[in-house]
Amino acid sequence: MRFIFARHGESTANTAKIISNRNDEHGLTAVGIQQAEALAKRLKKEQIVHLYTSPILRAQETSRILAEILDVPVMIEDALRENDCGSLEGRGDETAWATLIEIFQAWMQGQQREVGIGGGESFDDISRRFVPFIQDLVRTTRGQSGSLLLVSHGGVLYTMLPVLLGNITHEIAGQRVMTNTSIIIADEEGGELICREWCGERVGIS
Repeated sequence: MRFIFARHGESTANTAKIISNRNDEHGLTAVGIQQAEALAKRLKKEQIVHLYTSPILRAQETSRILAEILDVPVMIEDALRENDCGSLEGRGDETAWATLIEIFQAWMQGQQREVGIGGGESFDDISRRFVPFIQDLVRTTRGQSGSLLLVSHGGVLYTMLPVLLGNITHEIAGQRVMTNTSIIIADEEGGELICREWCGERVGIS
């Protein structure tokens, strides 16, 4: 089975530079809608058999567009949501972003993973919901043909995929830009996920 992880399209939270990871206030912009449509056209060559989406509005709106064009069923999955940023939610000031970035970068370097951003979710918290969900999908779909499409968020994908992909480290992930509707493609091999493409860049096996 092939796993295709996608970041949602551009949202009003992105354009306003607001930290908004736990509410349904910020949907897609007109650009975000176009990005989702373009991604669907790109993925038509893939044999998508199921689509899983984060419950956050921007991800759900992206997924509805993808599902309609690709004609696949959608399942909302809480494990795919973005990390809750606690007291920083709803803020867009420089101090809030500096705090978020400082802890996020520490996570990517293997530090402070028990610390939650703004008192919200920590790296370890995210791992406890995201990693088992993906591991279970790998186990239950092993040997099957086709692709699963999973629509999530930049923070979660940056932090969690290096835990799951056998040939990607946090250092490698941190060197690659993940724009809206970027995708990461991984294939199951021997019960492990091996990355083939990260945000448009082909990846070799280390």
